[in-house]
Amino acid sequence: MQGLRRFAAHVGLFGGILGLLWLLLMLSTLIPNQALKEHMEQSALSYKEKQAFSFERGSRFYGISDNYADAILLNISWNMGKVQENAGKNPAAASLDTGYYDGGDLGENAGLYLAVIDDRVEANTDYTRYWHGSAMFVRLLHLITDVNGIKWAGLTVTLLFVAITIGIMIKYRHYDLAGALVLSMAAVEIWNIRLSLEYQPAFLIAFILCPLYLYGERKKERWLTYLSVLGGTLTGFFDFLTTETVALLLPLLLVVAVRGAENRLGDFGKSAKMLLWCGAGWLAAYGGAFLVKWTAASLVTGENKFAAALSSAGERMAGSLGAEGTLDFPLRILAAVGANLTVLFGGEKRVDLPRVVIGIAVSLLILGSVFYLFYRKKGDKTALRLLGMLGAVVFLRYMVLSNHSYLHEFFTYRALICPVFALLAGMTMFFRNSRR
Repeated sequence: MQGLRRFAAHVGLFGGILGLLWLLLMLSTLIPNQALKEHMEQSALSYKEKQAFSFERGSRFYGISDNYADAILLNISWNMGKVQENAGKNPAAASLDTGYYDGGDLGENAGLYLAVIDDRVEANTDYTRYWHGSAMFVRLLHLITDVNGIKWAGLTVTLLFVAITIGIMIKYRHYDLAGALVLSMAAVEIWNIRLSLEYQPAFLIAFILCPLYLYGERKKERWLTYLSVLGGTLTGFFDFLTTETVALLLPLLLVVAVRGAENRLGDFGKSAKMLLWCGAGWLAAYGGAFLVKWTAASLVTGENKFAAALSSAGERMAGSLGAEGTLDFPLRILAAVGANLTVLFGGEKRVDLPRVVIGIAVSLLILGSVFYLFYRKKGDKTALRLLGMLGAVVFLRYMVLSNHSYLHEFFTYRALICPVFALLAGMTMFFRNSRR
């Protein structure tokens, strides 16, 4: 009976959070487009001279700005606001039947500008497979600033929660783990999430949740599954398949690292079970958010939105790898992992195996030297195994969604913050005595 009540509470949390988010998205559609038109025009013009994917940091792939995705997000956000102009649409329909004007031969950047300046231009491309929850902030913030201001705001808020997370770790004297987190963020150039609006939601959600996980694990462990449901719901609503695993793995890695440092992990089986329950709750909420969107959109439009969404999912897993064509399964998953590691080590092309090999070798040499100099005790085997398990999930994601991870490695590589932190946090277990 107690298990049934907890299950119902988790489902209720999912429904309540998703319902609230949907309500806020609907309310944002009621903001008159005329009120944000001036700043939206400025945003559209800022993409005038930009390519769909522009290099903002030399020729390094980690400095690519996804103007294509941002232009579509702004286009969708603008079209959501046409509820006042279209008597056949209500806020619910506007928030669900999401689409954009593709600009025809001129491209998506031009399509955004034409949609904003000409009220007669209608959306002609369906994009209902995501919630596009970020549109509520795009619409709200365009009342006072343009897309560049919103990008800076997103980075600033993310770094604020990073500071809160690090502050909590310092409060409990986990200076080494705080340092490991900072190094992990630097490894994936976290400041470059400012390059695109769509790079930000997963990291913002992750760092909002990190302090909550660190607080919850000291109070009542069962709170962690509720937080995981919250994280899965938020990620499904706001993220568009970028670094979604970060929103679950990074908070859990911090919990394992802190408990390991304080000798509070207990036996492996119990801790692994806790992580599995958290993962199940997150995955159920994440998948559930998509199912609700596709169901609601199908009911509102009278069209089957599941077919297109599932077709897109299949393409993300096993589609062709761009100009390289289709590779055999083993080569495809190796190419996906190699591409992301290439970006991590500053690559200037999609896959650069010599760079990856040299990067890994140099990293191991540096870490090995640090280990030799500061080794003091045997590491907590339970902590090391759990950190390894969580870090490996990122590589599993690259393998399962190999097509997506390969073609979009310039942003999916940032999920490597998790295995990097897992490695560095694991090393700290060898450096000083356990403490409570």
